[in-house]
Amino acid sequence: MQKTMKEEVREQLAEILANGLPQGCGEVIIREGNAVTQREPEVVRINGTVDAPARWLETRFDFIKEKDCHVVVDREEMSISLKCNENSYYGSIITGRLELSQEYKRFGINSGEYRTNFELAELIKMNRSYFEEKMTAMKLVAELQNFKAKVDKEIEQNDNNRGDRRMLINQAVQHNLPESFMLRLPIFKSVPAQTIQVEVYVNPGDLSCTLVSPEANDIAVSSRDALINDVIGRIQKVTPNIVIIEK
Repeated sequence: MQKTMKEEVREQLAEILANGLPQGCGEVIIREGNAVTQREPEVVRINGTVDAPARWLETRFDFIKEKDCHVVVDREEMSISLKCNENSYYGSIITGRLELSQEYKRFGINSGEYRTNFELAELIKMNRSYFEEKMTAMKLVAELQNFKAKVDKEIEQNDNNRGDRRMLINQAVQHNLPESFMLRLPIFKSVPAQTIQVEVYVNPGDLSCTLVSPEANDIAVSSRDALINDVIGRIQKVTPNIVIIEK
């Protein structure tokens, strides 16, 4: 009579138990029927806002070994990475990043991106809700749509007929655009909106425009450090034995 698979397995198990496990074998697992398929542990990789590592530790601090974890801080890249079970291939990595908000990037502030006066007018018209006063936005739209610039250029040339030549160009651009205006928007994602002063720069070559804000740049740098330091403080409070490394 032909043996069933179950009977064959049982005989093999009885033989193993009688003779002992083979050298180097720590366990024997017998699976039959509709047993769940075995899979490798899942590697956890999570990317979130800058405080993601702190929030992870605040809810899981009692399930980790602090000295098997480390945190790497990169202020230039505006990121904080938490590695748990650092010597394991399956260790979790939680990365938090500080990113410029979509509103800030939409205006192209300090990006060096130049637009025509009509493109900038359309951008401001469709985003007038970020102005402290909508009337200021609509006035700026009208001024951009009726943009007029006067270019005064003086050229001085010297040639001594001995191969030496000198050319000086002095150019001044006068236009009807305001020197600056105020916007209220978040500079970083998940951070409250702030009021910043913005200026319109005009390219003397083709009279295209870009938005510049030294104030926003100062706020971005100081806010970056303050937000990262706050996350580091939260991590140290809940898991004081985790090593924190600054790149």
